[in-house]
Amino acid sequence: MDILPSLVSLFNAGKTDLPDHALHKNCIFRLNGRAYHEHLGRPPGDPLVRLIGCGPAGYRFIVAALRYALPDARVTLYGESASERRHGRDELAVSQRGGLSGTLRGGHQPFRAECDLTLHEDLHGCIHEIAVTMGDPDVELIMATRRL
Repeated sequence: MDILPSLVSLFNAGKTDLPDHALHKNCIFRLNGRAYHEHLGRPPGDPLVRLIGCGPAGYRFIVAALRYALPDARVTLYGESASERRHGRDELAVSQRGGLSGTLRGGHQPFRAECDLTLHEDLHGCIHEIAVTMGDPDVELIMATRRL
């Protein structure tokens, strides 16, 4: 079973829980190369920051924040995924092109953004990193909507 389509299916169904051991407890989330837990106002190594900014709890926080801005957010995957085994490491990188769509909170303005999704997983299928690359104007629009 491909993990990326499974995660997208759970996201689109509005689920915040994932299958046991799908995410490593220290799983890192990146948006345009920047790690989420590094921007929580405390040192990235702080245990509390790691607790709420990484792993399953970090995933739930990020999904809740995104759904606040786009209550009906949906992800669509395009084409086939590409996999690359990292040489010298027991890690697999899975990448796929996708789109994020929905209606911005507080109005009826539709939102649609293209993005690249990349998962880094170990040989047992446990995800250690989820990275999303999206246009800066799209990220800014989501952030501005969250502040309303």
